[in-house]
Amino acid sequence: MHKLLLTVAALAASSAVAGPLTKMNIDPDRITVSGISAGGQMAHQMHIAYSDLINGAGIIAGGPFGCADGSLTTAMARCMGAADDAFPVVEQADAIRNAAEDGRLATTDALADDPVWLFHGSLDTTVATGVSDALAALYAEFVPAGQIHYVRDIVSGHGFPAQGRGSECNTMEAPFVADCDYDAAGALLQHLYPGLDVPEPGLEKDLTEAKLPGAAAAGLSETAYLFIPPACADGEQACGLHLVLHGCAQSAVQVGTDFMQQSGYLPWAAENNIVLAFPQVVPGTLNPYACWDWWGYTGANYRFRDGAQMAVLADWINSLQDKQALSETQ
Repeated sequence: MHKLLLTVAALAASSAVAGPLTKMNIDPDRITVSGISAGGQMAHQMHIAYSDLINGAGIIAGGPFGCADGSLTTAMARCMGAADDAFPVVEQADAIRNAAEDGRLATTDALADDPVWLFHGSLDTTVATGVSDALAALYAEFVPAGQIHYVRDIVSGHGFPAQGRGSECNTMEAPFVADCDYDAAGALLQHLYPGLDVPEPGLEKDLTEAKLPGAAAAGLSETAYLFIPPACADGEQACGLHLVLHGCAQSAVQVGTDFMQQSGYLPWAAENNIVLAFPQVVPGTLNPYACWDWWGYTGANYRFRDGAQMAVLADWINSLQDKQALSETQ
């Protein structure tokens, strides 16, 4: 079965605070996404499919769009291990353009001004370096080289690299945040949002629970999490919105809010008025480790705009962006 962050942890105690959510003023030009491993694959899919909505992506240990081709067997080989044949980057780029012309993906022109941040740990043996290289090459078909930042020289394994948080570097244990003396969350956010202020310690606040409409039918949790900086809560301040997608065995069902709290996103978001959105996958029969769908367990359209999980996330982003009143959590 799937190798991406497979160790299942016991449910950790949640520090989230449930309550009513107010309307927010989200800047439509500052909506971005990031993710690790399976979440990185999903972040890339979302960026390609909805580049008219999402303006940049940060991807840790991810692979190129469509590399699984709707097959878990292919996903395990071509999207993770060192494949015998090089990934057909040019052919896949043409397939993306064709799908965009058919309306199944956003127009590729929307990618041209987006920043992209990519990361592959030098000690990562779960996802081969060539997989991340293929991702970088595919992005280069649509995004100018100066907007792509690819980090490959950090000594880290297949976990979320952090600074002063998590387990020992290159140790695979829940919540799969590794103290590798590298602030990946800060690095990617600074690339996606140039000119950010460096946060001071102690800026983290509690997370807020929010309902995710349509979640259950897509294999997702109806409870998602938001981090809303105080300045963004009343709708007066225009704020960015960053969608964070966890890896396998890293959802709140498995590790509580530990990944969200330890990964390093919160201080940067608090200092720079960026709302963070943390949707969650739930384990299921076809997806026991709560991975995002990047190989087709929700249906053949999993990677396109009408894919089950893709549509739910896009609708949620639109609801936040449109300043709609959010439901009070249970």
